[in-house]
Amino acid sequence: MKKHNIYLIHGYTASPDSNWFQNFKQSLENDFIEVSILEMPDSLAPKLNDWVSYMENHIKEIDENTIFIGHSLGCISILNFLNKFKTTKIKGLFLISGFVESSPIPELIEFLKPKLNYNHLKEITKTRVAISAIDDDIIPYQYSKTMAEKLDAKFTLLKKGKHFIDRDGFTKFPFLVKEISTLVNLNK
Repeated sequence: MKKHNIYLIHGYTASPDSNWFQNFKQSLENDFIEVSILEMPDSLAPKLNDWVSYMENHIKEIDENTIFIGHSLGCISILNFLNKFKTTKIKGLFLISGFVESSPIPELIEFLKPKLNYNHLKEITKTRVAISAIDDDIIPYQYSKTMAEKLDAKFTLLKKGKHFIDRDGFTKFPFLVKEISTLVNLNK
């Protein structure tokens, strides 16, 4: 079995040690799955070009066994990054509490300026899933629903979870672990 590379891109004000990220990595990483949580530059004052350049310089391999997971600002960052790739196909794209064409956080508007080629993003991604919570008080779920519609992604609206951050006690994400495990056929 070929190794699966999972790249997790955190959001605004976060780090690889925030939220549920380390527990997610520990829950999935094994001989067949490598989870890389990139430490995006200056997450307190993020700049689109810096984030995309960082991803270009730190993502080792992209192929049919690659899965990207974005949380909040990480979602649009991944989409901007993948928008540049013209032929590479990836296994999956999981977007947690994301947004694409508008944001309730004015500091992040710069990330929405590049025009995304949704057809290209759909063509290169086998599985697309957007996840939000009905009680998200930072990025209301309607933003994630719009993102899912633009990408023809499966939209999962959880009854609770808020913005899936540690401040709200969200330090584990078993639903996402199960979704990824199923995708890489670990449950067979």
